[in-house]
Amino acid sequence: MKKLPKKAIIEEVEQIISTGKTVELKVEGNSMRPYLRGGKDVIVVSPFQAEDLKPGTIVLFRYRNDYIFHRIIKIKNDVLIIQGDGTYKQYEEAQKSDVIGIVSRIIRPSGKQVSTNTYLSGFYWRCWRFLRPVRRYLLGGMKLLFRR
Repeated sequence: MKKLPKKAIIEEVEQIISTGKTVELKVEGNSMRPYLRGGKDVIVVSPFQAEDLKPGTIVLFRYRNDYIFHRIIKIKNDVLIIQGDGTYKQYEEAQKSDVIGIVSRIIRPSGKQVSTNTYLSGFYWRCWRFLRPVRRYLLGGMKLLFRR
């Protein structure tokens, strides 16, 4: 079985979302850990309206010839300041026009579907954002605990 290049897959995803449909993608990497688990969780990427782009929303966006899904942490005019939950220093800046879709649901390995638009998911994000000064240590501890 031949694996398609990431760019070709995301271009197809972008085309599907532009028709108003949702797309499921398997999470890779750990930049959104602990909220999303690479290699285990599946995200549902959906079309969006401009008012859906607000702090706390997880977006799939174009960034320096690549495609990333991270969380909006701040908006300055039309510039989105975006950061992965699993990072504590690095962040990205993107235009609203770079956003392809928003992550509306997460499908856990058990099959349970979790909406990203609930009070509980917003509460998680506010707590995680509040812990930013010590996030470095929390992430290091989690890395040791979940090494398997």
